Formats: sequence, structure tokens, C-alpha cells
Amino acid sequence: AAAGCQALDGMAATGMEAFVVPCGHQSTVQVHGVAPVATAKPGFWSSRSSKSQALGAIAAFSLLAPRRTRRRLALKGWGDDVSFFDSSVKSNVEAADGLRLVTIEVPEEVSKPYQRAGQFVQAKEEEDSKASFYAISSAPGGDLEFLIKEAASNDWITATKGGDLVKLSPAMGKGFDTDCQAWKDAGVSQVSLFATGSGISPMRALIESKALSGKVCRLYYGAREEGNLAYANRFDKWRQSGIEIIPVLSKGDDSWQGRRGYVQKVMKEDEERGEGFVLSAKHGAVLCGQKDMVTAVRAIYAELGVPEERTLLNF
Repeated sequence: AAAGCQALDGMAATGMEAFVVPCGHQSTVQVHGVAPVATAKPGFWSSRSSKSQALGAIAAFSLLAPRRTRRRLALKGWGDDVSFFDSSVKSNVEAADGLRLVTIEVPEEVSKPYQRAGQFVQAKEEEDSKASFYAISSAPGGDLEFLIKEAASNDWITATKGGDLVKLSPAMGKGFDTDCQAWKDAGVSQVSLFATGSGISPMRALIESKALSGKVCRLYYGAREEGNLAYANRFDKWRQSGIEIIPVLSKGDDSWQGRRGYVQKVMKEDEERGEGFVLSAKHGAVLCGQKDMVTAVRAIYAELGVPEERTLLNF
């Protein structure tokens, strides 16, 4: 029994609420609010933030559980205790081509746990609907805003109008832990931010939360075309707060005078030609976007001497 409790404790320690990439996309949810791994066999589930720990804990527990109840017990608890609260849409406007900015008035039960940029909520249309996961785009305090990609899976929320009700969970997830021990130990004083697509959503929350005050910051923001750059109308304000902004387009037309390609490539170019930003001893990074981008940026940092624990994700 004691060993069984340890196995379950191991599952809980992985952070069950953080099994998504909360950058404005819907996560597929089939059993108790858990996103299945696309390549996994039925019955195996991923926390994305610590898949190996979660699978190890499940395996340890399965050795102890009778075969008849093994699957049922392994799945129980993944999202079972999430409560949802009626919340009212205040506005729904275009933020960029293919992206909507949805502002929602929420009860205290939803907003009170929101303490750090990078956290997210579970959301659904009806009580029996499957949950979607959306990063919070506004800084803590007041109504919650969400930058949501227009897609068939998100139609139920991107088509809402003022006064419509949706159901939201309390804010959850670890967010961007800019107070982490790795940053404290290094005395991080300069920070690079990397965002692609709707990954700019929690970056806006981070910038406007003032969590980076006193640090020298540069934002690499990647999008397909200029019209896909959300929050372009806020860039001047961000610059005034000390954020250097480098938009990068992968498919910009001839009128685009800025950087082209992908954020990881542009960052590497800057370092190689002596225009870099990285002082490795004091440098930290925050990333949100495609997995390939995160992997590539971390590889560049490894070459520059910036350890992975100083490159923060929000899940």
C-alpha cells in the first residue's frame, strides 16, 4: 500500500494540470481532460511537461494494481476534480489574420489562482463538452483575455459575441517561473523571449505583468506574414518599457523590410555576426511556440553556455 501511494504521489508530482501546449490551440481531450500522445498505445497518457515521470509512475502503480482495475485506476484523477464556472464574453475582436482576441469577465474562482504569466484555463461550451486549453494573454488582475487561433476546433469560442456564456476552470499551470532558483543563482539580468504564432499570447502577459522589470530584454517573434503578427499595435508600448522587438516572417512579401526566416535562425545569425545579445553567465530565456523552435533555440543556447534550466517554458 505504501508503495502504491508513492506511485500515485509520483503522478501528482509531474503537474497533472500541465499536459498541454497552452499557446492558444485546442488540446484533444478524451478521458478525464487528458491529452493522449498521438503515437502512444491506448491507455498511455502524457503530461508533456514530464512524460517519462508520468509513465514511470503509471507503470509502477500498474505492478501493484490487480489487472481488472489497473486501467481504471491509472486513468482516474487526471482532471476529475476540475470545476467549471459560468463566465461572460465581453468582446471578441480580430487580433491578426487568423487570430481572435476574446475578453471574458470571470468570477473570482477563475481569476484568483492566476498569479503568474503563462498560466492557462480549461474552457468548454457546455457542461458535457470536451475541454479546450487556452493560455491567458492578459496580465494578472481584471478580466481575462485569450488570443485564439481560428480553427474548426475553436469555432465554438472564436464565434462568440458579447454576453455569451462559456465555462472556464480556475487558472492553472506553473506559468513562466521567472523567480526560479536557476535564474536567482545566475543573477539573470538579460532575457531573450521567443514566440511563434499564438505563442505570443502568454508573452504579452509576461511583458505587461512587469515580471521582467529591471532586466534587458529582446523579443524574437515569428509569424508567417505581417498580417499574422498579433499585438503589433502594442509594440511601441513594449519598446517604451525596455523590450527590444525583432519580428521575423517566414513568408513575408516584397514590402517587408524586417527579418526573414525563423526566430531560431535569426537569433543564431545575430550571435554569429557579433550582433548577439547573449551574455551567457547572466542570460535567461522564455519560450513559447512550436516544439522544433524550442528544441533549436535550446541547442543554440547549449553551444553558448546557457544551461537548459535557464530556458523557461510555461508547461
